[in-house]
Amino acid sequence: MPDIIVFHTAWMAKYDGDRASLSAGGFKYVAENGSGGEMFNFRDIDGTCYGYVPPTGNLHLEKHFDVPRQAERLEGVTVVWTAPHPEQGGRAVVGFWRDATVFREVQHPKGKLARRRLFDGEAASYLCTAKAENCVLLVPDTRPIFVRPGQPRNGESWPGQQKVFYPRPGSPALKLLNRILEDLDPKQGPNATPATRKPKAGRSSWQVDVERRRRIEEAAVLAVGTKLESLGFDIKSVEKDNLGYDLVATRNDEVLHVEVKGRSGSDVSAELTVNEFNYLKDYQRDRNPSAHYRIAIVTNALTKPIINEFVMVRGQKSQWCTLDGEWRLDFEERMAARLTSVSNLEPGK
Repeated sequence: MPDIIVFHTAWMAKYDGDRASLSAGGFKYVAENGSGGEMFNFRDIDGTCYGYVPPTGNLHLEKHFDVPRQAERLEGVTVVWTAPHPEQGGRAVVGFWRDATVFREVQHPKGKLARRRLFDGEAASYLCTAKAENCVLLVPDTRPIFVRPGQPRNGESWPGQQKVFYPRPGSPALKLLNRILEDLDPKQGPNATPATRKPKAGRSSWQVDVERRRRIEEAAVLAVGTKLESLGFDIKSVEKDNLGYDLVATRNDEVLHVEVKGRSGSDVSAELTVNEFNYLKDYQRDRNPSAHYRIAIVTNALTKPIINEFVMVRGQKSQWCTLDGEWRLDFEERMAARLTSVSNLEPGK
């Protein structure tokens, strides 16, 4: 089995130069400048990807891998890229490179390569390379969590804030990484999704309560539940419980509460009930929730459903965005009232 090394950078949707979805997640340079060398980590430059890692000093490869002392490079390694999840925190696996080359020292591009990696007037350096065909970038809502926020170490080796992590042989971290990699399909290429799971036999239990909903809402809930189920979540409908959300989705240690809104047209907008909005505000006040809350607005629900999932981005108060960074929600708070009929007749009449 190939050696594995983990590199940690800021979160992005595409890593192809577009900084729209860049989320700093604790990276000082990115937070201050709104840019960073990792923006190009999955850019195909003449068949090769060049990977930037925030400054870490020279890598002592001989301490962790079977290479000579002062080795200048490590070849044939699997590079796992992680980033702070903007919604859930911790470290999410954003992609991986097979059969990569990792250098001991930072490499500085020149000429045409430097021009293809320019940002803010500087050329992004790189610490590893791989053939573009061996580089798999996961779409944002399929990126699995490698390290949960606040995860106890229990005497084992888990990455903290370091940008380079060497999983020890036989360690829980390495076993988890291998399970994650086995669950991903490297043949799908860029923007891959986890290997498709077969639907469970028979009718999914979470669909039972959907039948009472209006056709648009029914189609919207069905679309969202089916998508999450295909990503390995177990789905439970709680629509009748008046909790402020419609679905509970669980996958390993991940728990999502999803409020679903259906639209017959293409307008990405919705209205929340008083109860739903109160739950959202409670969630915003809880900075360490046991379950994450999402708003899924499904457009064209009756024809060709398009799911727009909005999450609260960590570190940005009340900022609700899609995981690819393309859309955000604006809130227009309105007053609401409860109406109760009262007799207008005088007593005794």
